[in-house]
Amino acid sequence: MEKGAESEENEVFLRLGPLSKADAGILLQERVKESVSDHERFKISIEGIADKSKSLPAAVVVLIAGALNHSGEHDSAVLKLESALEEAASHEEADKCIRSLVHYGYDMLLSGDKALTTGKDATDMALANCCWHSRQFFLKRAGVYYNELIVNWILEGYIGHVDQVEKAYEDGHRVLMKLIDRGMLKMQEDNFVIMEGLALEVPDCCRDGYIRTASLGLASLYEDGDSRGLGMVIPTDRMIKTLCNREACDKVSTLLIDGSRLYVEGPDTFFQPMQGIQDLAIFNPRFKLLPSSLSKMQKLRMLVLRGCDELQKIDNIQELKSLTVLEISGASNLEVIPDVLFEQMIHLQSLNFSAVPIKSLPSSFSKLSELRWLILRKCSCLEKLPKLQAHKNLEVIDLSGAISLKTIEEENLSSLQKLQKLDLSHTQIDQLPILDKLEKFTQLLLKGCKFTGLSILKYLPALQILDLSGSITLKEIDDFSENKNDLKILHLSKTIIFHLPSSVSNLQNLELLDLSDACNLVEIPENAFREMRYLRHLNLSNTNIEKLPSLSKLGNLRELFLRHCPMKKLPKTEGLTRLQELDLSNASSLVDFQDKSFEHLAYLRYLNFSNTKIKILPSIANLKNLRKVLLHNCGELTEFSLSKGLEKLEELDLSGCTALKEIEANLLENMLHLRSLNLSGTSLKSPHMSNLINLIELSLRGCKLSDSEPDLGKCTKLEVLDLSETDIQSLPSLDKFGNLRDLKLRWLFKIREAAESEITYSFGNLNGVLSLDWEKIKHLPEELNWDQCGIFKHIKNRPCMSVSGTKIFKNLKEEPGLWDTCFKEFQFSVCALEKEDRARDIWWHRADPNFRKIYFQTHSFPKTIGRYLEILGFDKFPEDVDDVLMKAKYVSLIEDKFVTCLSDLRMGNVNAMKGCWLERCVKMETILSGAEMEKNLTILWASNLPELKSVFSEGMQSGSLANLTELYLHCCPMIEVVFSSSLLPENLKILQIKFCDELKTLFKPTESKECKLRELEKLHLVELPKLIRMWMPLENLSDIFPSLPEIKIKECPKLENLQTILEFPRRSVENSEIEEYH
Repeated sequence: MEKGAESEENEVFLRLGPLSKADAGILLQERVKESVSDHERFKISIEGIADKSKSLPAAVVVLIAGALNHSGEHDSAVLKLESALEEAASHEEADKCIRSLVHYGYDMLLSGDKALTTGKDATDMALANCCWHSRQFFLKRAGVYYNELIVNWILEGYIGHVDQVEKAYEDGHRVLMKLIDRGMLKMQEDNFVIMEGLALEVPDCCRDGYIRTASLGLASLYEDGDSRGLGMVIPTDRMIKTLCNREACDKVSTLLIDGSRLYVEGPDTFFQPMQGIQDLAIFNPRFKLLPSSLSKMQKLRMLVLRGCDELQKIDNIQELKSLTVLEISGASNLEVIPDVLFEQMIHLQSLNFSAVPIKSLPSSFSKLSELRWLILRKCSCLEKLPKLQAHKNLEVIDLSGAISLKTIEEENLSSLQKLQKLDLSHTQIDQLPILDKLEKFTQLLLKGCKFTGLSILKYLPALQILDLSGSITLKEIDDFSENKNDLKILHLSKTIIFHLPSSVSNLQNLELLDLSDACNLVEIPENAFREMRYLRHLNLSNTNIEKLPSLSKLGNLRELFLRHCPMKKLPKTEGLTRLQELDLSNASSLVDFQDKSFEHLAYLRYLNFSNTKIKILPSIANLKNLRKVLLHNCGELTEFSLSKGLEKLEELDLSGCTALKEIEANLLENMLHLRSLNLSGTSLKSPHMSNLINLIELSLRGCKLSDSEPDLGKCTKLEVLDLSETDIQSLPSLDKFGNLRDLKLRWLFKIREAAESEITYSFGNLNGVLSLDWEKIKHLPEELNWDQCGIFKHIKNRPCMSVSGTKIFKNLKEEPGLWDTCFKEFQFSVCALEKEDRARDIWWHRADPNFRKIYFQTHSFPKTIGRYLEILGFDKFPEDVDDVLMKAKYVSLIEDKFVTCLSDLRMGNVNAMKGCWLERCVKMETILSGAEMEKNLTILWASNLPELKSVFSEGMQSGSLANLTELYLHCCPMIEVVFSSSLLPENLKILQIKFCDELKTLFKPTESKECKLRELEKLHLVELPKLIRMWMPLENLSDIFPSLPEIKIKECPKLENLQTILEFPRRSVENSEIEEYH
C-alpha cells in the first residue's frame, strides 16, 4: 500500500497493490484455522505457496484460505492447492495466474458439500447452487440486503423445506455465512451483501452437473438500479414478509407463507388487508380454488404457488396485468389452463408450470412477447410446444422430464438470438429444431433423448456444455471442425456411438469428456488428445476400446477412468504430471504397462487395478501423495512393493491376490494414516499392526495368523474386524475397542472364547463359545448361522436389539423353553429385509438406552415395559412372528402395509397385548373391530395414518373398550368423528388428539345413549381446524367430563362454546384470534 498526494481538502489517497510474497504467506497462515495451519504438509508448503503466488491480491489469499478451511484438514486439499499453484505459476500473464487460483478456490469451496436437506434433489449441493445464483445475481446488481438474497435462493428452489419457510430461511442464513466465511461474499454496512469481484470471473461451465436450473431466473431479470428487488424482509410465524409494524398489513409488499398458515386462518380473510402486495409466494397451499382476493391484487408482479397439489382452477388470476413472474408448480390436479389466461399478462418475463399435467399451453401464450424464462419441467402430459417466433426475448427453455413431448412446432429457433440454454432431457423429441448462429447459446442438454444423430454443432459457436448422456439411440455426432473453442463439457455416456470424429482434437478448451457406457465405441482417433491441454476429466469406462492414443499432451488431466475396458496394455502416462485418480478396475484383459514406474505421477492419490490380470505393478514406492491402493482379486499379481514413502496411505486392499509373495511386514508400521487394510484371501502372514492407530477396518480372513491371538496393539478405532477362516485360538481383549460394531468370526474351529463387547456378531461354527453379554449386542443379522452357533443357552440379560428378518423367531419356536428362562423380558425391533437400509438409523437409536428412553417417553409408553415387539416395514404378515407376538404385552406397527385393521394380526396372536402403537401404516382404515384380542387394550396410539376413517367399527358391542385408559390420535387427516355414544371407553383417562384436519366432533350421539367420559383426567386438542364441538350444545362440560382436572386446547379456531371452556378451573386455550388464557 502506497501513500499518495494530499488533496486540497486534506484527503489522503491510498493505492492498494498486490501483497508481497511474505505478506501473502503471513495472511494465508493467519486466515486458515489452526487444524489446517498445524498440518505437517501445510507447514512444508507455506513458503512455496507464497513464492509461487506472484504477489497475489489479498482477496485471492482470503478465498484460498476459505477453501482450505472448508476441506483442508486432509492432505488432499493442500495437495490440490500445490497443484493449482504450480499450474498458476506456468501462466505468464498475471490475470491468468489469478483466475486459475480463483477457479481452484471455487472448486474446493464446492467439492463435497451436500445440501441441507435430504432426498435426491437435496443432494444437488445447496452451497454450490446458492453460490452460482449469487454470481449470476451480482453480475447485474452491485449489492443487496442479505435477507433479500436468502429469499431469492428460496424462490429459486435452492434451499429445501419449502413447506417451512422459517426453516428454509435458517438454512439459507447458514449458507450465507459459509459463503462469507470462505471469501465468496462480503457483508458491508447496513447488512448489505456484495460478491468478491474475483469470484465473478470464474468461467461459467457448471462443471460436473451440480448446478441446477433456477425455478424463476430472478437473477437475470434484475438489473443494477432496478427497483424490482424484494426489499427488506424478515422471517416470522411461518412467513417471510416485508419489514413493517404488525398492524400495518397494507404496507406488506413481499410475502412468502406456508400453506398451513393459510389453512388455519382462511386465505381470503388473511389477504383482504394486503391488496398492495407485489411479490407473493405460497408453499404447499391446500386450496382447490384460488382465493378471490388474489384477483384484486393489481400491483402483484410475482406470484409463486409451489406444491399446490389440490389446486384445480386458476381462472381468477387472468386480470393480474402487472405480473412479470408466475410459477404454478406441482399442481397435479390442474389439467386445463384457461385459453385467455395470458391475454392481459403481456409483461410476463418468467413462466414456470413445472409438474402440471397440461397437454398444451393456451393460445394466449403467444401474447407473451417479453418472456425470457420458460420452465415446464416434469410436465409429463405435455404433448407439444407451440410456435415461439413471437418470443424473441427467450433466454432459457427447460422442458426436461416432459416425457410425452414429441413435437416443437417451431422448426427453426434461429430467431431466438438471446437464447442461452435449451433443455430437452428425457422428452420424446427425436428431431432437434434448427439452431443457427445463436451467438449467446451456451448449454444444450439432451439427456435421455431419442436422437440418432446430431448435426447442428457447427452453428453454435458459443456452446460450452453439450450433454447427450443416456441418449441410447444416438449413433453419430457432427464433427467439431470449426468454432468450438468454448466447448468445455461433453457428455456422451450411455450412447451407442461407434466412433468420434477426427476433428474432436479441435476441442482445445475441453475440460470434461465422458464416454462411459458407450458400449459400441471401439476406438479413439489417434490424435484425439493432441490439443486438449485443459482436459481434467476423462472417462472411457465400459467402452470396447482396446487401445488408447497417446496421453502425453494431457498435462492437466486429474481423473482417468478406464473401468471395464478390454485393453491389454496401458500406454505411457509420463505426460500426466497432475493426475490424481487412475482407475482401471475390472479391465479384465489388462496384463501389462508401458511404464515401468509410476514415480512421475507425483500427485496421484487414488490407484485402482482391482480384478485385472496384472502380474507386476509399476513402482509406486515414492508416491508420497497416494491415499488409496486397491488391487482386489488381482490373482496373478506376484510382486508388490511397499516403502516408507507411502506413509500417507489410507486404504490398502490386496484381498484375493492369491499369488502375491510376502511383503515386508514392518513397513506397515509407518503407515499411521492407514484406515482400511484388507489382506483377505492372500497367503500373507499377519503384518505388525501395533502402530496403526487410525485403522478402522481390518480384514485378515484366511490369512496365516501365526499367533494364538492377533496383536491389535493400538488399533482402538476399529469398527470392522474380520478374522474368519484363521487358526486363532482366542480373541484378544476388546475392552478398549469401543467403536467396534462388526466382528466376523466364521469357521474358527480352534477358538475357545469370545470377548464381550458392544458389537454386531457374525458367527459361523462357534459351538465352543462359552458366554455372550446380550445386553451389549444391538443388532442380529439375518444371515447368522443360528443352527450352528448354539448361543441362546448363554443369554444372561434381557436383550434389547434389532433383528433383520424373522429367522430368529423361527429358531425360538424350536426351543420354546427359552421364553421362560432367557426371554422373560425382551425388546425386539424386527425389520423387513428390503427395508433394512432405511431402518438402520432407527435400530441404533432404539438400541441406545438414552434414545430408547426418550422414544418411549414421547410415545407415552408405560414406565415398565417388559415384553415389547416392534414390527417395521412388512408388506405381508411376517409368518414367523406368531410366537413372539403372542407373548408381547406392547406392540408397535410401523410402516406395515399388511395391516388395514388391528384384527389383521390374527386373533390368537395378541391376547397378551395391552398397548398398541400404530405409525405410518398407510392402508389402515379402521383400528378396532371388536375382536376378543382388543378387550385387553389399555393404551392405543395412532399417528400418521393417512387413510384412517374411524377408530372403532360400527358393529362393535358396548363395553368392548372397558379397559382402554389412554387414546392418542396424531396426524390422521381423514377422521371426522372419534366416538359414537354407544362405544364410549368408560374408563378412559387420557385423550389426546393433534393435527387431524377433518375432525369435526368428538362424539356422534345417539338417542339411546348419553355422551359421558366419567374417568377422563386429561384432554388435549391441538390444531384441529374443523373441530366444531366436543359435546351437544345443550349439555354442560362438567356433565360430559365430571372428573376432568385438565383441559388444553390450541389452534381449534371453529370450536364452539369456548366461553364455557374458559370458565373451567384448569384449562389452557391458545387460539390465534383470541387472547391467551392460563
